[in-house]
Amino acid sequence: TSYVGNPTEQQEHLIISEIMYHPEPDGLAEYIELMNVSDSVTLDLAGVKFTNGIDFDFTGSSVTSLAPGGRVLVVRDLAAFELAYGEGLPVAGVFANSTSLSNAGEKLKLEDASNGTIKEFSYNDKSPWPVAADTLGYSITLRAPGQNLDPSEPTHWRASVTPGGTPGSSDGTLLAGNPTDDLDGDGLTALLEHAFGTSDMVYNVGEDLFAIDVDGSLNISMQQNLAADDVERVIEYSDDLENWQSATDDLIFVSTVHIGNGRARLQYTSEEGPAGTQFWRVRVR
Repeated sequence: TSYVGNPTEQQEHLIISEIMYHPEPDGLAEYIELMNVSDSVTLDLAGVKFTNGIDFDFTGSSVTSLAPGGRVLVVRDLAAFELAYGEGLPVAGVFANSTSLSNAGEKLKLEDASNGTIKEFSYNDKSPWPVAADTLGYSITLRAPGQNLDPSEPTHWRASVTPGGTPGSSDGTLLAGNPTDDLDGDGLTALLEHAFGTSDMVYNVGEDLFAIDVDGSLNISMQQNLAADDVERVIEYSDDLENWQSATDDLIFVSTVHIGNGRARLQYTSEEGPAGTQFWRVRVR
């Protein structure tokens, strides 16, 4: 028997939006960013606390309320953090009891004043989690934070666009202009250019934005704009070009390879190749 109950405002609107668990060079500039995703409710942070992974209680901290859309940071070492990112960012305080974030991944738990769970999940440094965060100094960033996605799902996280992340702000971008425009005449609309991280002012035909290789197994690579949090990409296949179905359950995620300029290449494989002729596509919305 389960009872959902009435969630608190903190359970409804407070999320963990960014985690820097392996900063360069000495690991002291770690931080966790929280965000209020409500567009109208100011959240009282008194009693909100981390009880797993790190120790920290917002009661009596430098930040005890969070305005709609606001972000707040908890850091490992204030001096190291300010040396890396400067002063004036919304830092509530430092991790308590000499706690720190594990480079190998661990469980984080955030509770409200009534000890109710706000968020509880485990991050990891292995694929399908963004591995660049463990080796290249990137943070992990929750995609489309306003949607309050499940943080336990690795694909809901991405690496920050640049090393170091963006504590207290966002590196996400939204599509500007008409999504159906094709200003450079290469057949890629503005929406597709935004999704792939290419420019609608540069003719991009010939680039391997979506590539397939069949060698015993089926291998697929797809370029993406890391900052395009407003985009959903779905890989689909068909036997007749009329009836299409998602390949989500048929593909195994392999890795994310950073290729510069805020772009990465996602790589997938299947256990075996197609039995006959198949058509593949990526649908962007």
